[in-house]
Amino acid sequence: MPTNTIAEGQFALDVAGLEKLKQAGRRDRQAGLEGAAQQFEALLLHQMLQGMREATPRSDLLDSSQTRFVQGLFDQQLSQHLSGRGLGLAEQLVAQLQRVGK
Repeated sequence: MPTNTIAEGQFALDVAGLEKLKQAGRRDRQAGLEGAAQQFEALLLHQMLQGMREATPRSDLLDSSQTRFVQGLFDQQLSQHLSGRGLGLAEQLVAQLQRVGK
């Protein structure tokens, strides 16, 4: 199981988190590379979840701006959690970028 380089509960679009990732990359290239790959995986998962939500028919009973807002927050956290557990994309990106960097 991959190490979780993104702090639990931190969303990939968080500007402060991106700055921390840059600083970590300056100190340790491998940790920065793994963190960037994991954030990319989280962003991709978030886009997929958004696309699936938009493709799903909505019920008039539960369709409101508040419901959509909460679902958006849930999707952000779910994508962050899933990327922390590792779906394999981040590891493949790290492996590919390490070959390119040599």
